[in-house]
Amino acid sequence: MSALAPAVMSTEAPPNTEPCDAAEENEIRGKCPSIDEVRSIKAGTGPAKGEARNLVLLGLIFSLYFGFRTGTIVVLPLASKELLQDTLNGAVHSPLYQLPLAIWFVADICYAAPNAYVMRAYGRRSAFAWGGCCAFLASIGAFCVLRFCGRSLTAFVLLNVCTVVMAQVGMAEFVRFAAAEACADETKRSRSVAKVTAFGACMSAVAPLSASLCETISRESQEDDLFGFAYFFLFLAGFSLIYILAASMLRLPSLPASANDPAEPLAQILRRSPVWMAILAQATVQFVMVALMSGVPLAMTEHIASMKPADVRISGCIILHVFAMFIPGFWTGDLIARLGEVLGLGVGLAVQALSMVVCLTGTHILQFYAGLFLTGLGWNLSFVAGTMMVMKSHSPSERTKVTSSNEALRFAATAASVVASSSFRWDHLMWICLLALLPAASVVYAKRRGESVAK
Repeated sequence: MSALAPAVMSTEAPPNTEPCDAAEENEIRGKCPSIDEVRSIKAGTGPAKGEARNLVLLGLIFSLYFGFRTGTIVVLPLASKELLQDTLNGAVHSPLYQLPLAIWFVADICYAAPNAYVMRAYGRRSAFAWGGCCAFLASIGAFCVLRFCGRSLTAFVLLNVCTVVMAQVGMAEFVRFAAAEACADETKRSRSVAKVTAFGACMSAVAPLSASLCETISRESQEDDLFGFAYFFLFLAGFSLIYILAASMLRLPSLPASANDPAEPLAQILRRSPVWMAILAQATVQFVMVALMSGVPLAMTEHIASMKPADVRISGCIILHVFAMFIPGFWTGDLIARLGEVLGLGVGLAVQALSMVVCLTGTHILQFYAGLFLTGLGWNLSFVAGTMMVMKSHSPSERTKVTSSNEALRFAATAASVVASSSFRWDHLMWICLLALLPAASVVYAKRRGESVAK
């Protein structure tokens, strides 16, 4: 039961029958924005019921969002390769194949700060709903481009335009911060973040499978392969509608008041070691995870004989990777609560490094599967630990500035990893990822050393 409940229940009348007067509702509303939740506190049920509902809806939003991510990671480079075959004379490797994904992540960088301020001005619920609307319109646009424009440079350009609009679905990246804010018990916030991100596995498996299914149906019906990719985006439009509905049902606490924002500029805030170390750790682990995830469809078609574009074995590899990213989230929060954020980050980095070693041993399909599984598992530990480090590195009044900067820099790392994944051979990419882990490893070392000195 909430800490507010005893104060409300201490009145002379029975708590379950006394009507809630305006003064008490206004007092409670400072921490609980929904009238329904206000009345539930008065009735003795506490805010836990509202928290559980919010966490389920936030998990659904994040799940649908990651369905977009995993599906487009498979489809966009393969569709781009089909569109540009004549232009590039059938080249096996080209950064242009990953250009739509890179543009997506560059758009994420550009949107990060405005999205944070939109959430401040209009609330997280409205911002999430806006992201879903943009995703719906862009999905319909991508369907029309691939279905009716044929193989041409114009179609490729239009696909990139749709990607820019679709990137607004990245509003869902703020779900983990909303999950922490929605949890009244500070000791359980890492568990809330982990469980909400764990929901990402639910729909993320559906999108890659639907990509393979659409491509297979197109091939068996003797239609152009591009039509299969077009049908996939029509499927994503349905995802968008569910996303919008879930966002409209949220009842989240108000964001921390910004009236007392510190006068110091963002640059000065970012100079604080707890802030920049936490952001650096998040950017590093994101670079490594996305490099492997976005590079594996092209790598598998290159190194495994008879592997077709959007082959179900590619989708299976992505699905296993995503399950490893999110399913452990049901237990990661408890593990990090025991180990601490710094040690949890260190364990996650070690698992990610092991995944690179596995991928460097060869290009058999089992090595792709094992490497992607370990990468996802390491990312889960590192990402949840890094998120909690970010949340603890600043005051509530600085949250908009710090979280928008964190997202912008993390997306910058993501965009760089997408370009790298199509510009280098698979084994070279693994060495680059191993080197990329060093900055985050230095953060763990510095933090652990600081803890030892403090003791």
